[in-house]
Amino acid sequence: MFCALCRKHGVKSGGSQLSFSYGTDNFRTEFLNAHHLSEAHAKASLMEATSGSPVNRATTNLMVRTMSKVTLGRVENLFRSCHAIAKTGRPLKDFIWMCKLDDMKGIDIGPVFRTNKSARIFTYFIAEVERKHLREKLEKSKFFSVISDGIIDSLIKEAKIVYVQFAHAGKVHCQIVGVQTVQRKDPLAIKNAIEKTLEINLQLRLSSQEWAKKLVGFGSDGTPGIEGENNSIALLLREIQPCVQTVHCFAHHLELSYKVVFQSVPLYNDVKDLLHSIYHFYHNSPLHKNSLITAFKDLHLRPVMPSQIGGRRWLHGLHTALQDFLKGYPAIVQQLRSASKGKSDSSQQKAKDLLESLLQANIVKFAHFLMDVINVLSILSRVSQNRNSSIADIFSTLESTLEMLQMYQTRPGPKERRVNPVTYFHGNCLRGKENISAMRRMVLTCLIKRLQGCFRDASQDVMRATMIGSFKLWPTKINQEFGEREVSILLAHYEPVLEAANVKLNEVDTEWGMLKLEIYARFQNIRKLTWDFVNSIYLHKYPNILTLVDLVLTLPASSAEAERGFSQMKRTKSHMHAKIEDESMTDALIIHLNSPDINNFDPRKAIHLWNTRTLSSTGDTRPNSDCSSNSESHYESD
Repeated sequence: MFCALCRKHGVKSGGSQLSFSYGTDNFRTEFLNAHHLSEAHAKASLMEATSGSPVNRATTNLMVRTMSKVTLGRVENLFRSCHAIAKTGRPLKDFIWMCKLDDMKGIDIGPVFRTNKSARIFTYFIAEVERKHLREKLEKSKFFSVISDGIIDSLIKEAKIVYVQFAHAGKVHCQIVGVQTVQRKDPLAIKNAIEKTLEINLQLRLSSQEWAKKLVGFGSDGTPGIEGENNSIALLLREIQPCVQTVHCFAHHLELSYKVVFQSVPLYNDVKDLLHSIYHFYHNSPLHKNSLITAFKDLHLRPVMPSQIGGRRWLHGLHTALQDFLKGYPAIVQQLRSASKGKSDSSQQKAKDLLESLLQANIVKFAHFLMDVINVLSILSRVSQNRNSSIADIFSTLESTLEMLQMYQTRPGPKERRVNPVTYFHGNCLRGKENISAMRRMVLTCLIKRLQGCFRDASQDVMRATMIGSFKLWPTKINQEFGEREVSILLAHYEPVLEAANVKLNEVDTEWGMLKLEIYARFQNIRKLTWDFVNSIYLHKYPNILTLVDLVLTLPASSAEAERGFSQMKRTKSHMHAKIEDESMTDALIIHLNSPDINNFDPRKAIHLWNTRTLSSTGDTRPNSDCSSNSESHYESD
């Protein structure tokens, strides 16, 4: 006796059920029932239901109609559970108890595919659908950029996460491709890891002529310790495509530049330690905290309690701590004077030491100078971390920032000017008359040099020319010459890339002039326009200049998206409490970051892909995976 369906479709079960493919003389009822309820037999049944359908997207609805409604409903529920687990960053071992919970709620999910291995297979095919969508989008796009960032910590030894950014008809997309472990930390190994990630997940060979012609940008982190490494990676990518522009993550570069410059300044460390000590002095003592609130009331000031430095939003935290310190300065001094006159104890001595530091002129002046610098850098940080900011927005804001910092080199900023000539601050006599002008110039010179290094591997002219891609930088009233030089620079630099994209270079200048005229004549507020809206109106009239704009929008502004991917990867790793392979982590991140939310997820495409892939591979749904029911039984106890 043998199972006709299993033999017809070549589905083989492991263990004692192997005989059903070749024939068996075991007629026991429990043995027959076990095979009927096995995953192998369920797969054969699904294959039989869809065997007449060719493997393409147009047959998805036919497959759904043909498959048993009960079976489809069960599989849909299982796929939805796997999607929800990955979408929320939970470990796949939750799949087992979710199945038990569905049973308790009376949801029919059937007796098969209830193992962790099935969950991994389903997750793979859900992610595979998103990978197919991403590849289809990339094939339609004429340009793309690669964004990569690395991480090393106790959980993730050394990994590179890879994103692609591209623009199609004015709409920018930035999506994760995958995670790849780097065996050796050198430029060639990192470049190979990037290429391997693209090839495995998107079947995209970066060095092939087809894709090399589309590559226009590379975004990486801005770690000072590996500047030479990033520069070498950029050189290796330019061997593939000479036009590639390399941009280091500005959000990361700004933080590192600030810390490297200021941490070597003794006065900065004194101010930072003072803010830290004041916070803990009041945070750890309700008595001192209540006394400080009373001091605010006596001075008729609104109570502003000292805040802590640090946290993920490092610049915002330091800015808030300084602001609260300067606002609460008179009340803090008054309370510390009162506390230092009490009974002799450690608290009294601590109050005396804090008061001594607070009344130092150089401390007060440097705190105000620091406020001037942070006020300028905060604007730059806010722009660089905004997902809607283009490379032109960041570059233009950087230029304004550098001009302001250069101005502060020669004269004090607005905050410092208030305390520079005075010997009293809020009625308190300051000790010492140190001038911080020389220190200010030294600090700002180093900071300016560091900030200029973010675009060290990119053409400054090309970066400046990208301003045509940001409506925020367009003049409010029409200027006939606006953008003409920028368009010429971009055409000269990207000529081979644009020719490969079938752009008619001799028509771009004319289209730019006419597009400007129509936009200014039709719209009152230029700053509120978006390029996808402009494309919807003018793409048929001005395809060449709008293709050039797509190229500009494709250039990465930073690798901030990669850092967000790493944050999610850390959360996923902490939930799993175990080693997870790059492939499984890639599947989980792709679903979490690229797939629709739980309410809008349609599992039928993934089910169709899983079913047709199963049909074409005679039982194997993934390389090196045995889908038999018995071989999975050891996962049931996870």
